[in-house]
Formats: sequence, C-alpha cells, structure tokens
Amino acid sequence: MNAPLVIVGTGFAGYALLRALRQRDRRREIHLIGADEAAAYSKDQLSAGLARGRGADELVIATAEQMAYRFEATITPRRRVLALDPAGHVLRTDNPVQPEQAWSQLVLATGAEAIRPANLRGSDAAAVLTVGSLAEYAYLRSELAGRKRVAVVGGGILGCELAESLRRGGCEVTLLEPDPRLLGGGVPALCAERIAVALASAGVRIRTEDGVQRIERALDELHVTTLGGKVLDADVVVAALGSRPCVQAARAAGLDVAVGIVVDAALRASVEGIYALGGCAEFEGRVFKLQEDIDEGAQVLADVLTGHAARMRWKARVRRLNLECCAVALCEPPPVAGEWHESATARGVRALFHDRKGVLRGFALVGDPVGESAGLLGRVAR
Repeated sequence: MNAPLVIVGTGFAGYALLRALRQRDRRREIHLIGADEAAAYSKDQLSAGLARGRGADELVIATAEQMAYRFEATITPRRRVLALDPAGHVLRTDNPVQPEQAWSQLVLATGAEAIRPANLRGSDAAAVLTVGSLAEYAYLRSELAGRKRVAVVGGGILGCELAESLRRGGCEVTLLEPDPRLLGGGVPALCAERIAVALASAGVRIRTEDGVQRIERALDELHVTTLGGKVLDADVVVAALGSRPCVQAARAAGLDVAVGIVVDAALRASVEGIYALGGCAEFEGRVFKLQEDIDEGAQVLADVLTGHAARMRWKARVRRLNLECCAVALCEPPPVAGEWHESATARGVRALFHDRKGVLRGFALVGDPVGESAGLLGRVAR
C-alpha cells in the first residue's frame, strides 16, 4: 500500500496547499497533521477581531471536520510531530496508539511562533501573553473580560496594529518600544513619525526607548517596571515582537535551516522528498510572510507535487496595515543595498526605496499618498 502525501501544519499554508492540490488531483491520499484544533482561519483577522469584540469561534472559517469532508483528506488535530526520519520516510508524533506516520512525500507547513520577551524578571514574568494563534486569541479575550488596562510590548507593524485594535475595542493601551521610534525595521523615519502621531491621536499612549524589565503581581493587577524605571499598572501585558519559524524538527532531522527551512524555487528542502511552505520556509534569503506569497507558493508546490514543472518567484506586493487611524501601504523592498527617499506634506508621507542603480524596489505610503500604491507597484522592479 502506498504511503500518503503528508502535510505537517493546518494553518494558512497547509490548507492553501490542500486546496491547490485538490484542484489538480481529487483522488490522491492526503493526510494533514495539526498541533491545535486544525480549524481554518486567517491570522490577519486576529487583531481586527479584538477591535470588533469577536469571539474566537466567530473567526473560524471551517472546522477540521468540515475541511476534511470538503477536500476529501484525512486531518488529524491535536497531534505534535516529535521527530522526522527522512531515510525511512516516517515521522513520529505524540499519538500513543499509532505514533508513526509514513509518507510518500512530506510538506512542512509548521508556520511560525510568536516571540516572547527575553530576560524578564519578577513574580509574574510568565504572565505575558501573545496573539499568534486562535487559541492564544481566545485566551487573551478571556483575560480581557472586565479589564481594560493593556501594555503592548513591541512597536513594529504587529504591535501598532494590535495596540490600535485594542484601543478601538475599548482598552486603555500603552505601547512600549525599546527602539527610538516605532516601526524601526519596517518603514523609514518620516512614515514612522506620522503613524506614531496618528496612534497617539487615537488614544494609544506611546513610550519609545522603553521596554519591560519586570512584572510583579499585586492583588488583581500587574505592576510593570519598564526599562526606564517607570512602573505601570496594567491588567494584561501582551507581547507583539513578531514571530520566528518553527523549524526544530526540521533542524534535528538534518535539513538545511537558516532562519527558516531553506527551499529552492520548487520549494524542495535539502532532503529528497521533503518540501516546505509558509512561515517556516525560507526562499532566496526571505521567509514567507504575506498570504499572497503563501498562496503563490501553494500553487507552485501543488504543480510540483503532481509532476509538473513550476518555480517560485517573489513578486512585488502591497501590504495595507490594519490601522483605522491612518492609511498605510507598504511594498517591502528585497534585501538589496539602497536607500529611502521621503517627502512629507500635511496630508501624508511618500517614501520610495531605490537601489544603488536608482531603480525603484519598494515604497511606504502614509495618508493620502496611499492612493498612489497601484501606480507605484507597476514601476517596482524585482
């Protein structure tokens, strides 16, 4: 009996690949293994859900049972993959009854996990929450019930979106960022300044050049000591420091891992018969972040797995930040040498990234210039 195609991960990437495969082949045996409930949902909707007061179940697009029925696949939720045996084409899970699963081809779509603050001290240092999954979203919602004071740690894109969403949801929010400005690694200075002004106008208290060093429990509240020595009273502390690819099993099995699992243009890992897609995968020095890129990768990989030639290529894409206080559109430049050129007016900021040859490779727009995003996207070279 032939072993099935196995997909490890039931997040956006795993389910995007399942859909793409079923468009090409309705009969092949496909097994998916998920570490959680394996419900289909969009991570992009988590922060927006907080603003609208939506329960975790309201963000679910389909349950594991519904996905299994619709796409004629075997989906196993609540199972963790402990180890991979590439030579034997077998993986081991924490299933006590049937721990081993054979595969004919294996796709790692294990995603990324939220980063927690390092070196925190205090009696309740472990109280910091993250919002990297539906389960974490549900837990944060339960912790916010009847509470309003929230400290958000991390002023990147995720932190800014989360802080504004919590504020729109009725919370009193303090945003802490150790760097001198928000969005330090994502947008140039004038754009970051304009976004900070908009967030402050929306009611978010911003403390740059400050982070968290200590958290102590005091009856029904937390005392948060910042790096600058100020003590903040909070009900909930949420870390929004980005995410890191889940690559532990891949690394232990001897696959080539940099930041993510290194793949080629066909999304093949360094070991024959194993592929990677989504937040755990790294192609040409870049980890998959945007859903559009993951969708593109799913189409490429579905072709490859069904015996057709296909190649992944990064495309210039526009990301619109989930902020109501100001419109922001980003086209992230590739990892090439160059510099930003910014211009600001009362109505917004326009920033263009040119490489050393003067070629447009990316842009950041805040306010009215967001309307230029489609035209600029057509000029961006890749």
